[in-house]
Amino acid sequence: MAAVKEGRVLVVDDEPMVRETLGQVLSDEGYVVDLAVDGESALERVHAARPDAILLDLMMPGMNGRQFLQALREVPAFAEVPVLIMTAVHGLNVNLVTLGASEVVEKPFNVDELLNKIALAVYRSRDANKSITQPVPFVSTPPATALEQDRGVVLIVEHDRGRLQQLDLMLSTRGYTVVSMTRALVQISRLARALRPRAILLDLKSDGANDVVRDLRTAKELDDIPLLVFERDGDSGGTDAETLAGATDIDLVNFVEKQRSI
Repeated sequence: MAAVKEGRVLVVDDEPMVRETLGQVLSDEGYVVDLAVDGESALERVHAARPDAILLDLMMPGMNGRQFLQALREVPAFAEVPVLIMTAVHGLNVNLVTLGASEVVEKPFNVDELLNKIALAVYRSRDANKSITQPVPFVSTPPATALEQDRGVVLIVEHDRGRLQQLDLMLSTRGYTVVSMTRALVQISRLARALRPRAILLDLKSDGANDVVRDLRTAKELDDIPLLVFERDGDSGGTDAETLAGATDIDLVNFVEKQRSI
C-alpha cells in the first residue's frame, strides 16, 4: 500500500534511536512527522497539530503509554485518532478496545509491515481529520487523573492459552484492562513499572516464572503491587510471594477484586 503523502504521524518513544529512526523512515515515505519523548509532551504535540496516526511506546517513564491513551480519549476531537502501540515484549496480548488502541506492533519492526499499517491508519483517519481545522487548547493532565477512568490494569502470565483467554474475558467484563502473555519474560518487571498494575497473576508453570518472581520481589518500587503465584493443579511450590494451589478462574478474579478494597 502506498503511503498517504499528506499524512501526519506522531512517534512517541523514550528511546532516542527508535524515535529518530522511525522519524526518518516515515519522513522518507512523505509523512509529516512529529516526535515526543513521553506522554505529556505527546499530548502537547497532539493539541498543537492533530495527527492522522500515532505510534506509541507502551512503556515510558513519567506519563506512560496507557495514561497517554486515557488522556487522549477524553478529548472528543481526538477520540478517533488511530494509535499503534509499540512494545518490545513479544507475544504480549493487550485488550486493545479497553486500552483505546488500534494495533500492537512488536519491536524490532518489520518495516514494510509497519508502513502498511501506518498507511492504512492514516487513510482511515483522513476523513475525520478534515473537520478539525483549529488546534484544541491543551490542558495538562496529571497521570493520576488519567487513571481514574477504569479499574486499572491486571498483568497476567498463564501458559495455557485457552485458560488465558477465559480469564482475560472475565476480568475485562469487570472493567479491568488486561495485559497478558504466555511466558514469564524478564520484561515483566519493566511492564509493571510502566503500567503500575492493580495485581500481577503469575502461572508457576510458565517458563521463567521463578526468575520473574525473584526479579519482581527484589525491586523495591514494585513492593506495593500484589503478586499472586498460582498453579492450576497440585502444589504451588516454594516462592516468596503469595501462592495458590489448585487455582480456578474464580479464585484469581476474586484475588484481583480483593485488591480494590486494600
